[in-house]
Amino acid sequence: MSNARIPVLFRGLRHLRRAPDLTAMRAAPTPQDLAKLALIPAGRNLGIAVGFLPANLRAEATAALLACRVLDAYEDLAERSVAATAVLAAVDYLNGITETEPPALREFDGAIRDSEAVDRVLAERIADVRALLTELSAQGRERVAHVLSDVGRVMAANIENPLPRVTYSEGVLGRITHYACDLVAAGVLPEADLRELTGCVAVIAQSANDLRDNEFELYGAVDREELTRMVMLRQLTPALGGFALLAKLGPGTPSIGGRAAMAYMTITTSAFLCHAVDAPAPYRRPVAAALAAACSSKYWVTMLERVRTSADAAIHRMLDTSPEFTEGSASATQVLGAGDLNSTATSLVPLIVDTTFALVATLPEDRLTGELSDAAIRTMMIADHLAFGAIERVPSHQPEAMRALATRLQRAALENSSS
Repeated sequence: MSNARIPVLFRGLRHLRRAPDLTAMRAAPTPQDLAKLALIPAGRNLGIAVGFLPANLRAEATAALLACRVLDAYEDLAERSVAATAVLAAVDYLNGITETEPPALREFDGAIRDSEAVDRVLAERIADVRALLTELSAQGRERVAHVLSDVGRVMAANIENPLPRVTYSEGVLGRITHYACDLVAAGVLPEADLRELTGCVAVIAQSANDLRDNEFELYGAVDREELTRMVMLRQLTPALGGFALLAKLGPGTPSIGGRAAMAYMTITTSAFLCHAVDAPAPYRRPVAAALAAACSSKYWVTMLERVRTSADAAIHRMLDTSPEFTEGSASATQVLGAGDLNSTATSLVPLIVDTTFALVATLPEDRLTGELSDAAIRTMMIADHLAFGAIERVPSHQPEAMRALATRLQRAALENSSS
């Protein structure tokens, strides 16, 4: 990794936990100065990850990130009656389709979150964000324009008629994640292979954001404890897809900076979710761990295994607090590493089925003569949870897909019983 990126990373880490300097952002004399000041406040750890990238990719990723935050501003801070129209108007302006800026955002009397305050400043300076996009190569402008158009359509649809959270996550953060992977991986996998797995990463990231922002209403939760439980229970299925994606992309990504960026986001996101349930994070020094993983295929595999172990511990730590269980997680079955880690599957259902029956295989084979242990009951519950997750992946209007899933489950059950 070039020495030019070290000052970028150092500055980012120094400002990571600081309150955003909104005055300086408003006074930034050029679009480039605005980008330097806004990257970390707008992206936080994602901004640090962008700092790992080589210069050409860093400029495009920065412009794309700030443009997406502008769309966030119009989605969340515009008058509700015009928000959908404002989001689409922002897309057209940023993509150079129109010269008319979206209408100004409404004023707030009360306090807003730091992230929303940063979004507001970026919306105020939408012309500068558009200038950053204009400076990109023709290929870069086209890539980002497609992302903004796709994300804007989902945001507008969600404003008009709220979408299921997973659908929204896959349509917004999933599209952005797919773009980011395509940007750094340079066609390691065909687009069709990546789409579902990048959607899994997006669901995890969106869940972390929702937990960080205390989105009680979205989940129907009454307090932080219930919200945490609901968010963590939803991580199992997408985590399988996320780890599968990272296992495939990591060693094949040509740029060390690209690999470091992926590793850093993996480590920091898992650390946040672990912290939410008082479980130990996978690494105390995420930057050093990300760089080690980026520089060695061996360390990449080690990093993934360590994050899997931490994620498993977090899930079991959460279950340990349930009154239904009396045994601790020390006797709990490994979940995220139970299936075939070398699987070639690039869609989620085969990964779910493989892991489900790998868990079933750990259960006692003898005839039951009494109660199962708490650990076995927990394993059964998790296996059931995963199996139902596979069913949820099948659209209700596709009977052939449901039949294919039933066949896959039956085949896996028969293979498990004969082994």
